[in-house]
Amino acid sequence: MMRVICGWRRWIFWGITMAVFTASASWAAESSVRLGFVDLQAVISQSKKGQDAMDIVKKEAAEKQKEISAKEAEIKQMDADLQKQASALSEAAKKDREEEIKRKLRDLKRITEDVNRDLAKREGEMVNDLLRDLTTLIRDYGKEKGYTLIVEKGQSGVIYGNEAADLTKEILDRYNSRQTKK
Repeated sequence: MMRVICGWRRWIFWGITMAVFTASASWAAESSVRLGFVDLQAVISQSKKGQDAMDIVKKEAAEKQKEISAKEAEIKQMDADLQKQASALSEAAKKDREEEIKRKLRDLKRITEDVNRDLAKREGEMVNDLLRDLTTLIRDYGKEKGYTLIVEKGQSGVIYGNEAADLTKEILDRYNSRQTKK
């Protein structure tokens, strides 16, 4: 009885296998599948528009860093003055100055956190704008060139891709040329 069941399962296995191979062969004969991938991070970082966006964020960060550095210098000067005058000050005056320095340090920490959060938000908005543009461009490119599927290299889990399937350079060139036409 056991041999009959095993033989029966073997026939089902081979029947399903043959059906899959037959379906695969007929599907492959009916249409060609074109696959490609794009490294969006590379396109963003190497494109003119992406570099301009990052330059804007860096410039804003440098301006904010100057403000923060000025506040740090002011606090350091206050602390140095307190150390010099500590022996001449009363306990109440010394305590008042220490509290003022602590308050300014808390304010500086809050300002620094706000600046970092604002810059990260600004950078995220710029990247999202670039991604929206790139998605439209890649979609149009895929339709124009007859691609079945184009995936992102970094997010899709592409472990290996033939260089012929890497569309990053073509997308970068098209994106840069589109930006100069506008």
